[in-house]
Amino acid sequence: MNLLEVIGWIATTFVISSFLINDMLRLRAVNLIGAFCWLIYGVLAAAPSIIFLNVVIVCIQSFKLWSLIKKKKS
Repeated sequence: MNLLEVIGWIATTFVISSFLINDMLRLRAVNLIGAFCWLIYGVLAAAPSIIFLNVVIVCIQSFKLWSLIKKKKS
């Protein structure tokens, strides 16, 4: 198994795991990690569609996490 496959499996594990989490803050954090791993995978594989999708997901999850953390603090 090469490095690209390992990154893909790690990303897959994080994304699947995020569907099993009920706490929204934790769910978004785990999904963000998975999307970031998929982004790395896409860059290494030179796959524009994977890069684009995961840049969007990382941005959305980051914004949602920031909003949840901000709401939790107030």
